[in-house]
Amino acid sequence: MKKFPVYKCDYIFNKYCGKKPKEVKLKLKGIELEYPCRLDAMAINPAAVSYNDSMIFTPGEVLVSINKKIKTKIEVIDKNGGIINVSDKTKRKVLVKHAYYLLCDALKVKPSLNIEVIDDEIPKHCGFGSSSSIIASVAVAINELYGNPISYPDLIKYIVANHGEEISDDNYDDLKMVQCIGGGATNGMTEEGIIIIAGRATIISKMKYESKVLIALPNDFEKKDAQFLMEEEEKNLYKFEATGKKYSEKIAYNLLHLAIPGMVNGSLKELADVVFDYRFNMGSIENCSFVYPNMVNQAKELRKLYENNDCEFLALSSVGPAYFMFVNEKAKISKCKKMLKDLNMSCIETSICNTRYTVNKKEEIKFWEDEETILQFYNKKPSKYITDVIDKLNYSNAADIGCGGCRYSRYIAKKGIKVDAVDKNNTMFKYVKDKNVNLITADMKDLPLKSNSYDLVLSIGVLHNALTLEDYNKSISELHRILKKNGDFIISVFTNEVITDDLKYEGNSRYSVNGRDPMVLLSKEDVLKLLEKKFKLIEVFDEHITDVGDGGKRNVVSFYFKKK
Repeated sequence: MKKFPVYKCDYIFNKYCGKKPKEVKLKLKGIELEYPCRLDAMAINPAAVSYNDSMIFTPGEVLVSINKKIKTKIEVIDKNGGIINVSDKTKRKVLVKHAYYLLCDALKVKPSLNIEVIDDEIPKHCGFGSSSSIIASVAVAINELYGNPISYPDLIKYIVANHGEEISDDNYDDLKMVQCIGGGATNGMTEEGIIIIAGRATIISKMKYESKVLIALPNDFEKKDAQFLMEEEEKNLYKFEATGKKYSEKIAYNLLHLAIPGMVNGSLKELADVVFDYRFNMGSIENCSFVYPNMVNQAKELRKLYENNDCEFLALSSVGPAYFMFVNEKAKISKCKKMLKDLNMSCIETSICNTRYTVNKKEEIKFWEDEETILQFYNKKPSKYITDVIDKLNYSNAADIGCGGCRYSRYIAKKGIKVDAVDKNNTMFKYVKDKNVNLITADMKDLPLKSNSYDLVLSIGVLHNALTLEDYNKSISELHRILKKNGDFIISVFTNEVITDDLKYEGNSRYSVNGRDPMVLLSKEDVLKLLEKKFKLIEVFDEHITDVGDGGKRNVVSFYFKKK
């Protein structure tokens, strides 16, 4: 490779090679999060940013996470389809698309998504790592949609090995290959705000540190796109190589024996000295001056702030043109700001971010809204022990309360009998098209059905889904109300004779359930007592234990009653 290439945003240089996720299942239908940007204080071995056919760069980096955030919002349109709609409010659409393709390939999924990324407070191509932070923010958001099947270390390495930046603001398909050390992905997935990475984006030291951060940007800097900046950097890579060959061993020694021990013991001074020495004494700023020619002159003045102890940390970020400093005392802040003003530099004030990305909103896919659940209940065959009872009865109409995928409603409808099929989760009706099945959305404790109207009422596997014992009793009253006198009532219900680890007792007969709404479970005897207040028992025609998945089992009892 003689220079960094341009490639399509759906191209993946390095396939995901981390730990294979055991299960990849969509768990959220929407998410909103904020992802912090980073400042790149120094490269440990700048020679390693040179040409590399593998697109994996290992110079190491000292980085600072800051409270300047990328806001990412994703809405799931469909579990499948492979369509990505990027909001018009999103400025850097090609980066969003690239992140989408990366995660789809790693997870082997193709969801259709609406994605919006807002980065209004982040100057691009100025040293904030905004490109990699945008890619990382979308990547972690999609990973969150599936319950984070990819670990943070594996996700960081994957993103870093496939970095690119936009050619121009109006090119939504192409990326310019750009070296990525890993800071923009690492900081947002790490709790601590000061981080040292080495090798292939691997954290070797980190610490929490509270400080205000002043970021200085020259007012006369003309922003340039990645294509131009990388062409200029390619012309100057020999300088980075020379600096690396000359100083990398010294830098590594000082980090290992001074900076890292200092961090472990809660001191930042040793790291600050190493960074300052690299930036201001080893030619780093001269190497980066292709970005902004006045950078060297600014450095001659700015270095005085650190040397005179007016700030406790000072560095150029990445290749600039942004400088940044840690400073907390009011008098020193004023002095630093005055110098920046004298140097015709604007000042952005922020602070160190000591948390990973923050999720502001999650919209979970409820059990009854999940496509797999809908298909499972639609395709589920009626149980013979129930249809055997149904087939012995004479009736001209029926109500199936809590019908789910309507397996019993459809069974009865095939006989030419009209059925009112009721469920509070109308997502379960998605595939039901039967002529004699009338679909009604309602809760079983408040049925929009006429009293004394049905020859047959079914309640198969639903009564226990009452959220409280009071609702449980109200539902029994409603089932009694709609049934004709001497009408037939068939009910199957879970009882508390079997309690597995997926259930947690909350009190008053209510249990929480992993991944589902809570339910009310009573003993077989207590269920019978409640039902016999309203109905006459004809027979208990089945009792068995059923597997409900995810390690859960339930005891199921089925009764046949007549209305008193």
